[in-house]
Amino acid sequence: MSTRHIQTPAKLPLAAAAHVPFTFLHDSLKHNQDAQFVTIVMDFAKGLGLCLEMAASSTLARTMNEELPLLNPEDTDRLMRFATMSANLMARHAADRIDWMNKYLVKEEK
Repeated sequence: MSTRHIQTPAKLPLAAAAHVPFTFLHDSLKHNQDAQFVTIVMDFAKGLGLCLEMAASSTLARTMNEELPLLNPEDTDRLMRFATMSANLMARHAADRIDWMNKYLVKEEK
């Protein structure tokens, strides 16, 4: 009888993954907190824009009474409140970031 040789898969690090997170930033900005914040704001703004488009489309469809709206009135209202709270939250975080930059990043004038 012959013994079959079963190959064992190569050992990969436990943290290895095929997925590589996407970033708009150059590698040199990977640890720059301001650059990271700007990318978060951009993603956030795109998400808010989508929420507002969905709400506006649903309201218009109900007003025109021509097609079935994407969202019912209650969901439209919830989405609008979510967008409003999200925008306010992002504005507060931006204000905190500005305060921090003004306190720690501004070089004193001579």
